[in-house]
Amino acid sequence: MHSFSYFWNQKWLVSLSAGLLLGLSFSPFPFPFSLLVFPGFVLLLRLTDLSESAREMAYVSYAGLLLWNIITTYWLMFATVAGGIAAILANAVIMTIPLMIIWQLRHSSMSLTASSLLVPAVWLTYEFLHFRWDLSWPWLSLGNSFATAPWLVQYISLTGMLGITFWIVLSAWLLYSKTPRYVILLVLLVPPAGSLIRYAVHQPEPVDEIEVLIMQPNYDSYLHLSGYPDVITPLEELLELTSDAITPGTRAVFWPENSIKALIVQGYPGESDRLIRKYVRNWDVPLIAGSSFLRRYDPGTEPPVIRGHYGGKPFNIYNSALGFRTDGSLEFYKKAKLVPMVERFPFVHTFSRLDRFDWIDWSDVAMFGKGITPDMFNIDGYDVPALICYDSVYPDWVRRFVNQDAAFLVVITNDGWWGNTSGHIQHYEFARLRAVETGRTVLRSANNGLSGVIHANGDVAVKTEYWTRDLFTYAVPVYEHKTFYVRYGDWIGWLCLLLSAAAVVLVRLYPAQGRIRR
Repeated sequence: MHSFSYFWNQKWLVSLSAGLLLGLSFSPFPFPFSLLVFPGFVLLLRLTDLSESAREMAYVSYAGLLLWNIITTYWLMFATVAGGIAAILANAVIMTIPLMIIWQLRHSSMSLTASSLLVPAVWLTYEFLHFRWDLSWPWLSLGNSFATAPWLVQYISLTGMLGITFWIVLSAWLLYSKTPRYVILLVLLVPPAGSLIRYAVHQPEPVDEIEVLIMQPNYDSYLHLSGYPDVITPLEELLELTSDAITPGTRAVFWPENSIKALIVQGYPGESDRLIRKYVRNWDVPLIAGSSFLRRYDPGTEPPVIRGHYGGKPFNIYNSALGFRTDGSLEFYKKAKLVPMVERFPFVHTFSRLDRFDWIDWSDVAMFGKGITPDMFNIDGYDVPALICYDSVYPDWVRRFVNQDAAFLVVITNDGWWGNTSGHIQHYEFARLRAVETGRTVLRSANNGLSGVIHANGDVAVKTEYWTRDLFTYAVPVYEHKTFYVRYGDWIGWLCLLLSAAAVVLVRLYPAQGRIRR
């Protein structure tokens, strides 16, 4: 007991222990490690009593937040060492901001009832806003800790993933605030109990099913052209493999992000896309594949930042999913959620409009163009998206496709930049939450793995091995129903944003009553 009392009052030990528990609650650590998120956040709340000020709260909690970021996202450094370190250091700083506000709430004189609503609202608002700016990084949203146990969080079909965050922080606050036991039990147990019931009884009938072919090429992302002498050789290889695997029932083929090595230029077919169109005509099956895509614009209709001119027209280059139709036409989707500094210079649209920066050639620093519309591909009469990598970790972006009647979800990705680390495992697991939120089957076509199929209730149907070449066909169920979350989006985020604004006002009206030490 004496040793626990010593630990309980050592702020640096508490901070580091919080970071350790929060890091272990995320995949690749399986359930029940997810449950460590509750004591982990309780320890963060303990720092509100061990810190003399909101500034000290940020200073002390930073150690734990940094450890959490390192444990969960160390793999960022495999893609770029400097960028990964910078991202981890910066994200931990941003996470101290809601904790500073929570410190003020803890030390205010407002009632326990009010603070029990406002504390989770503040942390949820941080996550909600972190999804919505150019330095966005939603990977460490608390809700992602339950990606390995979707059967416990089926209620996100109502709230979205942010509902898990609210449940976690509210439960932790009630536990730490010594709320009556029956209240704690109700908050802790009712949401998962309802989820288990829904998981057992909710089995909507599909209206149709479509057979698709999923490819996992297993290219080495660290080698120029994946080690091939030119862009045509790997393309011919994939086309032949696909030809051998297509069945008479196949209605679409999906290849992953960056599977086409050549730059595809709108209106100027090159050797690669001419070869693809030839095979697609012979298959009589459309191909959706990832490639860099040069989109040309009529003068006056181009985006604010362009890369230059091609054939007399302004153009931009996008990380895209391209749909090669059997009639020779081309559909395309431009990736919307671009990785800051890796794919897109943050706030480039804003900076490019400011006169003080007119000496900078923004076409040289902007990197990929940003997509803004949820465009889909027509597969056998149904609309289907091909979300590209990072797109799939944004619940509100994904649900927009389903709200426009997407029959199922497809994620094309290249997780090979991270090597054989936690990154590709987490990316696969997070897709299980998208399935539950939207009530749609999710298919993944990944370059190195993990590819697979996830049922609409979050259960895994198919999962390939990492660093293997693989392909498979699957009869995907088509659903038409729309969940509450699909229809109304992040309503809980907007509500908590209002509550957080109220919290900032209330800490002024109910100032701190001196240091609390418990």
